[in-house]
Amino acid sequence: MGVSEPLLSAAGVAAAVIAILVDGRSAALVAVVVVPAGLAPTIAVTGGGPALVVLAGAAAAGLVLGLAVRRVALQLPWVAGFDPLIPAFAPARGLFGPRSARAAAAAIAIPLASWVSFNVPIGEVTAITGLLFPVAYVWGCGTLRLIVARTGEDLAVGVVMIALAGAATWQLRAGPGAIVGAAGVAALAPLAVGVAEWLRGRHQLRPAAGQAADATR
Repeated sequence: MGVSEPLLSAAGVAAAVIAILVDGRSAALVAVVVVPAGLAPTIAVTGGGPALVVLAGAAAAGLVLGLAVRRVALQLPWVAGFDPLIPAFAPARGLFGPRSARAAAAAIAIPLASWVSFNVPIGEVTAITGLLFPVAYVWGCGTLRLIVARTGEDLAVGVVMIALAGAATWQLRAGPGAIVGAAGVAALAPLAVGVAEWLRGRHQLRPAAGQAADATR
């Protein structure tokens, strides 16, 4: 029985859409879990078990590290600083909100990923036309999320998506011997989650305006 490209693509596309649209304090955590799950069918077909271990390890490390550093950060006293959820240069609400821009970016990424999957040879998948589409789509959505990023959480999610897609591509191009290199690239994902969750924990218990003013005096 041959490989069902539509089914493989559907899993990767669904994961990319969820990751590019997810908002809130757990956005990076959601991305580091759903992206490996969405890419797993493609990687299982092209890279086998060792390649799956890299994605699963990145997801587990991101989840554990993120929750751990958030818990530690919550134990520390609040200080004024960088809040990953406050937009850097635009109001939180508007006629075209952040999700509208990211939804448009997700649509733009479809033809980009399609062209890459049919025209760019990547190692062992050169003979399997279109099989690269889920990985290329996740990478494209991650890049566009960085471009339209307004908050620190947006940046973290973009890094997670690009790192995991990059790790998957590394393994597809270099074969089973690329596990170490792919693991190094994938390690950027849990690190991004850890930073986002640390900042989240430091600002989750933000005091009232009067208390914050007193704390900065």
